[in-house]
Amino acid sequence: MLLYTNHRLSSYFSFLIVLVLVFPQIARSLSISLPHRSQEKLPGRFVPFSKLSKCPSLPHRKLPKNAKDVRPDDFKVVMALGDSITAGLLARGSREDLSQLSSKQRPMGIERIPEIAEWRGISYPMGSDEGAITIPNILRHYTRNVTGVSAGHHPPISCLGVGCGAIHPEGDGLNAAISGSTSKSLMSQVKDYIIPKMVELDVKKEDWKYVNIGIGANDVCAFCLTPNSTAFPLSGTPQHFARDIKKAVNELRKHVPILADSYICSIVGLLRVSDIYNLTLKDPYCQPPHLPIPHLALECSCALIPGPVGDYTRQKMDELGQAYDQAVWDVIREWEEEDDPSFAAIWQPGTSVDLASYPIEALSKIDCFHPSELSHQRVASGLWNRLTLSMKDKYRPIPWEEEPMIRCLEEDDRIRIGEISRMLH
Repeated sequence: MLLYTNHRLSSYFSFLIVLVLVFPQIARSLSISLPHRSQEKLPGRFVPFSKLSKCPSLPHRKLPKNAKDVRPDDFKVVMALGDSITAGLLARGSREDLSQLSSKQRPMGIERIPEIAEWRGISYPMGSDEGAITIPNILRHYTRNVTGVSAGHHPPISCLGVGCGAIHPEGDGLNAAISGSTSKSLMSQVKDYIIPKMVELDVKKEDWKYVNIGIGANDVCAFCLTPNSTAFPLSGTPQHFARDIKKAVNELRKHVPILADSYICSIVGLLRVSDIYNLTLKDPYCQPPHLPIPHLALECSCALIPGPVGDYTRQKMDELGQAYDQAVWDVIREWEEEDDPSFAAIWQPGTSVDLASYPIEALSKIDCFHPSELSHQRVASGLWNRLTLSMKDKYRPIPWEEEPMIRCLEEDDRIRIGEISRMLH
């Protein structure tokens, strides 16, 4: 997520105008009844990640010819599009873990600062560092050779929207995420990086590919930070957001012969970023150094404005997030109606990441905003556990367990295709 510092006061007033003009229309559209967020346990056998070897292996079978017959262990390639969360920004480190600066690097005489890095090797959808609880490392219990994984860490990378492919270090694999990205950036991630990287890695056409898309936090946060956000048509509307995702995914389908067959796109809905406010409000863990205020609202002022104004913007922020989700459902339903045997899109509710019930350690020790490694672990296990389950089970909150529990695959498990159409029917 981007670090915004300019035009803050005027941005607040711009956002309030947007709320008055735009959100009544959004609120009227939110009439879909979501599955009940039950606390019941998920079906299946579970083991701690450290004892994943206790999950029985599955009989070998031929590669499926239809997306409706895909089991998670059929995935041979993983890739991701997204923002700083997918990039693992600030997942490790703390304010006490400081890096020495050279004399030329010291701003205003500061000699040591926290290490600001993207920890892609522990990122929930793509990480492959040893011992990291990630979707690829869980998948490796069943499929040893997984192409596209990310490893290690490095300073954050940024891109202005063109030529973004060359900025990724080798260890990023097929993780195209760039910190600060909004939905508009997805097309560049596909064209400039994913397409040429797949050619470089010689990915096989028949191998099933798992594509994780996690985007939207910056789109929501930017609403109150863009001075011209009252201009029409609004670029941050739910319809624009969903259209950006649709265009990026269809770019893969249309222009990449190597991807013309055999991939499933998992779209992760918006997390309730506004929950961070209550989680961090009075905890000294998040107290800005030397300042007697609970928040230093530099990253997402929509979520962190104090007082009644902040209560209002947080409510509207959650409503906008739900509207974004609903717009994406419509896109997924269109894809489901195509009934393409070589492609499918599935939905993973971001609201199942129940930040409001998590401990403060769920957040980065550096900025108290981005997910920590502990959160990446819970998101990875939670999404994996729900991959083959019903929409009702997907909406069950991901619990904060002392050690994440992993659901063992069963022989008759399949990625459920068509769940959105059934939910909206």
